[in-house]
Amino acid sequence: MKSRSTSTSLSASVAEGSVNASLMQQQLPQSPPDMQAYSNGFKTVFNEVSCSLCTPTQGALPSDLIGTYYKCGPAMFSAGSLPPPKNSLVKPKQPPVPDGEDMSRMVLHPFEGDGAVLAMTFHGHDKIETDDENTDDGTDIVDTKGKVTTRFRYIRTNAFTNERKKGKKLYTGMESTRNNDNSGSVGNDLSLPFYRHHLLNGLNKLRKNTSNTRAVYFGKKLLTLWAGGLPYKLDSLALSTDGRSQLGGIIKREENAMSSSAVIDSKRNRILFYGIDEEASGSTLNVYEFNSKFQPIKENDGTVQVKLPGLALVYDFGVTENFCVFVQPQLKVNGMQYMLNKEPGKSATLESQPSLLHIVARPGNKSAGGMKTIEIPFDGMPEANLQIINAYENEDGTVIFDAIRSADSSRGTKPNTQWPWASTLVDFQNMSSNKSLWRYKVHPQKGFISKDCISQDQLYFGVINSSNSAQKHRYIYAAAGAMGEDIAPPQGITKFDIDSGTRESWFPESYEFCGEPMYAQRRGDDSEDGGYILSTLFNGKDESSELVVLKANDVAAGPIARVPIGIAIPHGYHGCFASTDDANWSYEQIERRAKLADKMETRGSMWNEVKSDFSGLGLRFDDMEEYFGDLM
Repeated sequence: MKSRSTSTSLSASVAEGSVNASLMQQQLPQSPPDMQAYSNGFKTVFNEVSCSLCTPTQGALPSDLIGTYYKCGPAMFSAGSLPPPKNSLVKPKQPPVPDGEDMSRMVLHPFEGDGAVLAMTFHGHDKIETDDENTDDGTDIVDTKGKVTTRFRYIRTNAFTNERKKGKKLYTGMESTRNNDNSGSVGNDLSLPFYRHHLLNGLNKLRKNTSNTRAVYFGKKLLTLWAGGLPYKLDSLALSTDGRSQLGGIIKREENAMSSSAVIDSKRNRILFYGIDEEASGSTLNVYEFNSKFQPIKENDGTVQVKLPGLALVYDFGVTENFCVFVQPQLKVNGMQYMLNKEPGKSATLESQPSLLHIVARPGNKSAGGMKTIEIPFDGMPEANLQIINAYENEDGTVIFDAIRSADSSRGTKPNTQWPWASTLVDFQNMSSNKSLWRYKVHPQKGFISKDCISQDQLYFGVINSSNSAQKHRYIYAAAGAMGEDIAPPQGITKFDIDSGTRESWFPESYEFCGEPMYAQRRGDDSEDGGYILSTLFNGKDESSELVVLKANDVAAGPIARVPIGIAIPHGYHGCFASTDDANWSYEQIERRAKLADKMETRGSMWNEVKSDFSGLGLRFDDMEEYFGDLM
């Protein structure tokens, strides 16, 4: 398989902070992206993968790559298209249908698709010793040397289950926003929109929690996140759904919905989440911090709460040793529309004004809950839909964070809400914002703030080595478009060396598209780029998916291994790599758990049961719809 690689030397001014975007340009592939192939990545997955052992078809997996890779994303675009168990008491009135056959069942934006999780466990070359499950049952031990155990399963959210039983689309609260000409390329951005949920709080039929945006593993627990709803807890091995989670009761009400972001403080081995109670007159930010056992830290019961001005639609944050960093774009709220329907496309419009940077002291800080707000210098475009890659503090107290910024492409065209959305480059560009990589610096006490563009090339899904999370980082990895500064879908993998001012990239064939790059630590190595980069790669010509493995210190060389997944995985969003020993399961452990999950799935009497060992919810209120029907 041919590969296309580039390497660029840059000025040292990048490391010194005077970042010149032109220095971060790269040589581009000769072929533009095959957009018909790309659009094939928005097709419903009709068959799940319970447990499958996969072998590389190119190269070999390194023996020191051990752990589990998770990735989350929308995978069902024709609502209710996974049939319920055969012995379910409730049978759908309409059977599953292929995408495009019944347009009334098609979602109007990929982000509205039901979430699913891919899990791939790398076993290395050593035998995994375990004593927590019986292996002396006559079953042969499977040779997993140089292989990967793969699972792919839908998240059984309440909304997914309801539509699955009815065999039709039930949740349409975001459709007016998706059809809104005034939402702009940021509001309905094809890769990840700014308008992510209906503004009516709590459990209702207008706000569909698809749990499709991020998978995070920490403290032996696997969660999936979506902005505007409670997270879902999944079985880490089989990916079966345990139910919605209130994180052990720290989230008191459904209205205290979580964001779709989580940050692990690698130095303290803690994880932080946040949620926002969104109101037009003023919003409330809730920050939650947990220890390594996934228990709220003792200080302030692991929670701080602060008030934010106006309607706060904030979808990402950064964490430093002492602070949490939030960027709030200013919105103009139409009071009448907000009162009548709370449809985001009609109720809130991005203002051409400086965005607000909130520096909030973490729950464990002696000044917990203290907040400093500073306006970010305005350059004509608000900081909306910012993806914060990492944040840290310098010795002098300066907070530094890098982020991928979205800017309205101002094409003024009506969004394409017809599946498959982006079969031409023009369609994709009309639905996508310009993206660029920026560095922000702020001193909370002095009130100083600056921002510099690192690269104006089209970038997506920036990550670092998670061992450096909340600490100073040198390297950034991101998915890159193949047309430089021009809008193009994520396709290749690029690496920025901020200190030395260099950049290297690898691009696959024009019909192949990489998703979010994920850094995977190499056993026995603690350097910042001594590990591996993992990414799902969608082949739009064959409609198949692979996992590609690259050396993090030699991205330009391309994959050292390519592992077929066995099915076509849609493009997807965010994931994680769990390198801890508790995520290093044997094939036999995973297979047994998967068989149990499949058995539970086929038991109709158990279909509505919720395991509440972690969720703390008991009854799932959306299930009342099954008892009271259309009266609700």
